[in-house]
Amino acid sequence: MSEYYDTLLELCDFTPEEIDGQRPRIEMAIEKIGLDRHDFSRAEERVSSQHDIALRGVRRLLRAWLLELLDLVLSREEGKKVVYYGYPSIQGPGMTIKAASTIDLYVGCPDVVLCHTLGQIFDKLTPILETAEKGGLPPGHGLCSLQQVRSGALALGIVPVPDLVTGSSYFCDMGSKADELLHEIYGHPAIYVDGSMDSDWGAYPQLPSARIKYLGAQIDKLFATVKDLLGVEVTPQSSEKAMLISRRFFSGLGRLTKLMAADPMPVSGVESGLALNLAAASTGISMTEGAEAIELLCGEVAARVDTSEGIMEKGAPRILSFIQPFSDPSITHMMESAGLALSSSIVTVPPPKRDPSIQINTLGEERAEAALRDLYHSGYGLVKRFEDAARRMEVDGVLWGYLFNCRPLAQYSHLVKQWVEEKTGIPTLSLEMDIYDSRNYGPEALKTRVEAFAEMLRARKAA
Repeated sequence: MSEYYDTLLELCDFTPEEIDGQRPRIEMAIEKIGLDRHDFSRAEERVSSQHDIALRGVRRLLRAWLLELLDLVLSREEGKKVVYYGYPSIQGPGMTIKAASTIDLYVGCPDVVLCHTLGQIFDKLTPILETAEKGGLPPGHGLCSLQQVRSGALALGIVPVPDLVTGSSYFCDMGSKADELLHEIYGHPAIYVDGSMDSDWGAYPQLPSARIKYLGAQIDKLFATVKDLLGVEVTPQSSEKAMLISRRFFSGLGRLTKLMAADPMPVSGVESGLALNLAAASTGISMTEGAEAIELLCGEVAARVDTSEGIMEKGAPRILSFIQPFSDPSITHMMESAGLALSSSIVTVPPPKRDPSIQINTLGEERAEAALRDLYHSGYGLVKRFEDAARRMEVDGVLWGYLFNCRPLAQYSHLVKQWVEEKTGIPTLSLEMDIYDSRNYGPEALKTRVEAFAEMLRARKAA
């Protein structure tokens, strides 16, 4: 017998047989989250209007996010041990732990999962944020809204108290501070992966061995703690398994980025963001279904490119952005309606290749070296990555959407713009926003600056 939630699930590529098989889990999760038939009606409208569901690859990605939500919310009821990690996170440790597990284990980033499901699909983040603001992370203090999502979801009982949390204090001090607050409230153990984002100006992409060893030792400490607390031992074999999955995933993202460089742009940046962030948040569904969904999407987008089908007019300025908003796709759609083709993200433009002369001694050092080559090197490394990516992608403009309440990003609020424009001559918009909570930084609040930037780029291309 069909239920009120069936239509949304069918829009997201669930078959009737799958829905019937999952019905007890679906209804248990709906009760825990507090969703009703009106929420599902609104979600149907949002998915239909905000996502390109003519593409089955998009529907498969939405399905993956909803399956991940079920796994997260029900992990304790289903007898799993639970490990949470923060965002942004060094790519790999979470997936490696999951690959090493021989027990029922949920590993993921609940904050990002909730943004892409309760936020992006259901538009139900506000009650979670308000709960956190009443319980230790108050508004008006420049606190990370992503940490508020986790805090509020724990307080409301939407997600379970974990068996272990790992914080990304190598990048953001707010993550570990919030985890310390939650540890005091709920008592779960936390292991902090520490590090340093400092380096001599101009050093990137050189990697001092001391930094690789230090950050590597911190990651190895995490692996040792997981073994002690959960009995899950990370091995070279499990690490290689995780890396093979990750390579396939990011190979698909790289292909999608190249396809989106076509003129006209064939698909919205909303959908590339949906794909990109799945790997960052999920070490469950992304490992089993993520790469396949992205490859399916790439095939469909390639077909659009072959027929010159696009979502905006030909000749629109192509933009390199930082990352798409997680919970409110209307912001990206506003930017594209203004005439900006958000064709690439710095996160999907590959970093410099590994220096084979660097000696790697542990699994942690292997992960550390890869992270330091990418976005976790230094302030200089960040601006150089933007410069190099803008040149490589041959874009018309750069959109540096920095989070006002994220100290690691806000400190470069205007440096990225100054550096990229001076080194490449490519116009850059430095835009204060919040990619998780759009209550104060919604599309209307950002529209005037975005439209002016788009008009300037069009005039520049026409000159």
